[in-house]
Amino acid sequence: MRPDLNLLVILDALCRLGSVSQAAEAVSLSQPAISHALNRLRAATGDPLFTRAGRGLVPTPRALALAREVAAIVAAGQACLRPETFDPARDAPRFRLGISDYAGLTLLPGIVAAVAAEAPLAVVEALPVGPGVLRQLEEGVLDLSFWGTAPPPAPYLYRRLFDESFVLVLRRGHPAIAPDEKPPPPDVFPGLSHAVVSLGDPGQSPVDQALARAGMSRKVVLSSPSFAANLAAVADSDLVATIPARLVRRLPAGLVALPLPVSVPDFAYGMIWHPRSDASAALRWLRGLIERVTAESGDQALP
Repeated sequence: MRPDLNLLVILDALCRLGSVSQAAEAVSLSQPAISHALNRLRAATGDPLFTRAGRGLVPTPRALALAREVAAIVAAGQACLRPETFDPARDAPRFRLGISDYAGLTLLPGIVAAVAAEAPLAVVEALPVGPGVLRQLEEGVLDLSFWGTAPPPAPYLYRRLFDESFVLVLRRGHPAIAPDEKPPPPDVFPGLSHAVVSLGDPGQSPVDQALARAGMSRKVVLSSPSFAANLAAVADSDLVATIPARLVRRLPAGLVALPLPVSVPDFAYGMIWHPRSDASAALRWLRGLIERVTAESGDQALP
């Protein structure tokens, strides 16, 4: 027969309080229920466990021998059922973040600096993301990831961090902007040699969608998964790149950022995570830190 572990809670209360009435109050049961449980404990142990002395109970040697062990078991069980806590100054979690090229260049440095300052024992593990990011979140490979498209499908959770816009980047002295460094005309822009970032579906970018609505498309000469690689290529050629405005802070020398000559809507940028990690105290703290860091950094304005 399986043991009834609830009996250990009652035995612990009887050992500590030495009274059926006080034990009943402590565990929120009636006195008859405590007396019934005591009879079951006596049958299980083969020992009377307590004898009466006035209005109280006196433990037998067997009860005294069990008291410390039972108290430890009950305390361990209570500790298991307490809400999870997180102390950034003392705990040492490993935070696994899905990081795109954009997030790595714009958000990761500030996040790492803030985590190091507030949770000195924590480790931030930045992992590359791709088409399988939702599965990585579901399987626990990632704790959270950054997300620059429409809110993810259920059951994934999403929190918007900021709105982002696009700018045009090209080398200083580029024929399309010489000599006054003004944006090229809207009808010239699509025909320039473009470097684009593609994670598998380049036709779905907001820039291409806006051009398609006007019956135009970009002349793509370079497609890569990296803004940093594209900007390096733009610096040494007549390529142009359309990039999120926050990347202006990371421009290599010799490049100039200008407003886009065509109208492209801003897009929301946020973070996503799976419900499996929603209640984690450490990850709730991390999500709050990321919100604070991105809010403090502010949107990047063109120089």
